[in-house]
Amino acid sequence: MRPDIFTYLDYRHYLADLYSTLKTEDPSFSLRAFAKAAGSTSPNFFQLIRDRKLNIGPANIVALSRSLDLSKKEEEYFETIAAFDHAKTHEEKDRHFHRMLVSREYRSIKQLEKEQYVYFSHWYIPVIRELVTCPGFTGVPGWIAERIIPPISESKIRKGIALLESLGMIKQEGGKWVPKVTSAISTPSEVISLAVVKYHKDVIALARESIERFGMNERDLRSVTIGVSMGGFDEIKKRMEAFWKELMAFAETQKNVEQVLQVNMQVFPLTKPSDKEGPS
Repeated sequence: MRPDIFTYLDYRHYLADLYSTLKTEDPSFSLRAFAKAAGSTSPNFFQLIRDRKLNIGPANIVALSRSLDLSKKEEEYFETIAAFDHAKTHEEKDRHFHRMLVSREYRSIKQLEKEQYVYFSHWYIPVIRELVTCPGFTGVPGWIAERIIPPISESKIRKGIALLESLGMIKQEGGKWVPKVTSAISTPSEVISLAVVKYHKDVIALARESIERFGMNERDLRSVTIGVSMGGFDEIKKRMEAFWKELMAFAETQKNVEQVLQVNMQVFPLTKPSDKEGPS
């Protein structure tokens, strides 16, 4: 049975599985035959695609789709996952991923994957999770809507609660929502990285906006520019990681949540590494 293209995010994996299937169906099927089906004259076309040394072109997608007798929906999805793979910017990847999500076939197979993507790509979903488990939450979305800054709609809050429940991150006990330890967030790394980039962009933007949104007694923003060796950079990362673990452990001790905070830490270079040998 040929692989279902709608279960793939990476078209190279799809082509690798497809070739294996075709070879099993017909032992005489060769790399040259595969290349011919894709409209290529290169006998090593498949290996180059598989090994990420070559990107499949639009004409090859059309030729292969026709050779395999793919439906119009399947061909369109093939084009989309190829564009997703080839995209150079986060914005391009995000656009093509959303095209995958609007496919009925993809939604039916990858619903959990979609939900996990939504969780990671919206800054307010973790905020909803914290507020839902507050002792003062009445179960009315408006209670949360009055507290989130900047404001979001009650519709988003209802969808957020339903999402968190479906992911197993919250559950109801005794008529109240409580956090639930779960391993449900297991989306493939390419989806996680796509969503996490968007999440970081959003929360960094919120940090920038907080300068105008809150008074000095309501926020704490710090910045320092320092010169270090290359080894110094690694040491800073270790110290930040240690502080992060300490902060998470502290958060676990908070039994009566009254406010949700966003804590950001960033470290990044402002210069290129120096040439130790100097100019020649």
